[in-house]
Amino acid sequence: MPFRTSKGRLTPFTPPSLILTLFSLISLGTPPAQAGPFGEAGHSPESMAAWATEVSEVLRGPMDFSNPGQGLASAGVEANVLGSASGVSTQTLSLGDGGSITVYFAGGIHNGPNADFVVFENAFFDVFELFAELAFIDVGSNGTDYARFEVDALNPFPVLPFGTLDPTDYSGLAGRHASPLGTGFDLADLAFDPLVQSGTVDLTNVRYVRVTDVIGDGSTVDAIGNPIFDPYATAFANGGFDLDAVGVIHVPEPTPSTGLLLGLFALFASVARGSRTRGPAGPPLSLSAILVSTLLASPALALTATFDDLGLASESFENGAGLSGGYTSGGAFFENVYTASFDGFTGFAASTTTDMTTPGFGNQFSNITGGGAGGSAGFGIYYLTGRIILPSVLTVLGAEFTNTTYAALSMSTGDAFAKRFGGATGEDEDYFRLLVEGIDAAGLSTGIVELMLADYRSADNSLDYVLDQWTYLDLSGFGAIKELAFGFESSDVGDFGINTPQYFAIDNLVTTPEPGTALLFGIGLAGLARRRAPGR
Repeated sequence: MPFRTSKGRLTPFTPPSLILTLFSLISLGTPPAQAGPFGEAGHSPESMAAWATEVSEVLRGPMDFSNPGQGLASAGVEANVLGSASGVSTQTLSLGDGGSITVYFAGGIHNGPNADFVVFENAFFDVFELFAELAFIDVGSNGTDYARFEVDALNPFPVLPFGTLDPTDYSGLAGRHASPLGTGFDLADLAFDPLVQSGTVDLTNVRYVRVTDVIGDGSTVDAIGNPIFDPYATAFANGGFDLDAVGVIHVPEPTPSTGLLLGLFALFASVARGSRTRGPAGPPLSLSAILVSTLLASPALALTATFDDLGLASESFENGAGLSGGYTSGGAFFENVYTASFDGFTGFAASTTTDMTTPGFGNQFSNITGGGAGGSAGFGIYYLTGRIILPSVLTVLGAEFTNTTYAALSMSTGDAFAKRFGGATGEDEDYFRLLVEGIDAAGLSTGIVELMLADYRSADNSLDYVLDQWTYLDLSGFGAIKELAFGFESSDVGDFGINTPQYFAIDNLVTTPEPGTALLFGIGLAGLARRRAPGR
């Protein structure tokens, strides 16, 4: 793999006594230009919904891994990492080489759209690049088993003790954003970790985050074996990763018992009140209050597959050549089967191409609208057969669909393989129908929803159409499902099946957790409480 040789330059040595002074002077400047592929924006403390509430474990590492006799890192106390990020470089806890800290969240972390939690360090920009000490991130639900975020490191050069690095050369590590911003982590990236697949780590209810310092001498490696370099050696008391705080963007639903308890309380209160008085005071808790309290206590946080989270450049596509069976967007897994012998695929590709006018198979990765839904760049392309697999049993609220350019122009004008819809006279009653099927956790169908991608069956030819805009399809009627499957029906059928190009484009697939049975029962009890309450 080629690397930019500009990273080989050496940065000036800065005496430790001047670090804090220099920090105050240079961290306010404009960040220097960066050239790596990983340019995710940082997150501000103000955007957090909650913070770590307890330190579960601290294991300090040595100030210098190669010379453990110098002792352990010692700067900072546990209280520094609880609550909101301070943005003060000295109000942190230093881990030392390879040290770790595990923090607990009383309210938990939920797998919502995009980043779910944020790790804050005291990194800062100087006139060259970012002075940052990096850390691995693991998450767990039970305090024992942890799933680690996959890491990519593209910088092949060692970094001096007070050297700097280009944060866009790294992915999956904390510490890549200058204070006061933090680095976000999306739990959906762990959807296929074995511990998540087995249910040991529940992405809808993460309780622990472990932060482990990267030993920056290259002895630790990324997912494909590349050495990871950050400033080394930092042989002083505040060496290693300096944790400021861990914030939460998406908090989980409360346990299903919340709604049940609220409902029972309402019922009990109404009975108790009724036994004491028959006067005009009315019920102690109205049904509307209980419903509002119950529903607000149980926000069904939506996940949205936008395809913009795949990192595709403009006018590009991923047909599976760079994948291993599919890709994940918004927590959902989109199957892909790639055949290298003819550079082809079935299932789902992803695209940002915008060609609305070129007919034929060579333009199979564009859609007829010229972009993603709502003016976005990314979208999915489906061909022939494949499924969408959800990270858990969820309700799919819906998605937006349209025709690919290839299919739309084939139906509008015909091609060497498929007829022009309507025929030469425009009177042929042609159609092209998409079938979307919900599949539950037992593998059983929960229903089929149809979308007409083209319909020429009207007696009034002016009403004939080929779908040429993004159209929202409500899929909530499937209920709680684990998969979506797809099929087609067409009036243009030959000896080998459907002649119409069997493609569609998809964007903004929205899913949400199912409300628990106890929650719904609690709402019912609240209604009963209202009925039992004395009238005015």
